[in-house]
Amino acid sequence: MNLLTLGLIAIVLFVLEEFVFSASRYFWIGGIAPVLWTIFLGYEVVINAASLNVTDYLLAIIAVIVPYVCWGNGFQRRAAKRRAQ
Repeated sequence: MNLLTLGLIAIVLFVLEEFVFSASRYFWIGGIAPVLWTIFLGYEVVINAASLNVTDYLLAIIAVIVPYVCWGNGFQRRAAKRRAQ
């Protein structure tokens, strides 16, 4: 997969994670997408390790961290909304 395709998938995943997946009152449900994304990126890195450079590894690290941050932000926003009701 090329970098543009992975970037577009990542952006869609981040938006979905922030506003849809983490909207559940169960904390673990929002974690399914980031865990699957991490496994997929790990697979891609292992398969393409010979052709990757430092920039690719940094982008992969950022692409792994951001969904977990979005998961936490979305869950906190949902929890605050429930407390306000």
